[in-house]
Amino acid sequence: MEYDESYKKTENYFGPGAAPLLRKYHHLISKASPVLDIGAGQGRNTLFLARNRFMVDAIDPSQVAIDTISEVVAKERLPVRTYCCGWESFVPEADSYSGILIFGLLQILSRESIDLLLQKVKAWTDKRSVIFVTAFTTADSLYPERLQKWKKIGKTSFADKDGTVETYLELDEILNLFGDFKVIHHWEGMSPKHRHGDGPPEQHGMVEAVFQR
Repeated sequence: MEYDESYKKTENYFGPGAAPLLRKYHHLISKASPVLDIGAGQGRNTLFLARNRFMVDAIDPSQVAIDTISEVVAKERLPVRTYCCGWESFVPEADSYSGILIFGLLQILSRESIDLLLQKVKAWTDKRSVIFVTAFTTADSLYPERLQKWKKIGKTSFADKDGTVETYLELDEILNLFGDFKVIHHWEGMSPKHRHGDGPPEQHGMVEAVFQR
């Protein structure tokens, strides 16, 4: 999905302030090395960490998103490096990351891309690195529709006629995906009702987790 137009129209497309999960557990992240925010969007999580004296590398394929973050970073002189690129092509300047944020990304990746991302996460982290993850689950109200109307391209993974991909994790599957990591937090259920910009109200079957290497 292209987010440039959405970001231009709406100041806080994914909501104001950092994700509650990050607010609750950010104290576990070491400040000895940077945090990587994959799909940083308009910077709600990046800026929260930077204002709390964490170094952050923020990556996003949307130039509008990166420009939005960069403007605030320059104004407030925050310790953030921005990269306009996807995670697939990203080449870290840091030797490793003390934390990696993967908010809302897995559900738009194919199974093959999820496997590749997990390989990169392992390569980009070291002992005691903390990983934050959220994703959609098969409890989501859209899952039965995708199952019937979209083309199946993998286990609980689908694509529409335009190539848009959605993948839904099964119950507790996140624990298997991050099986080499210690579980700090794991929750599955229905998200609070919310909306993106002036879009309709939404509620999703979600998994959220925090892992430590």
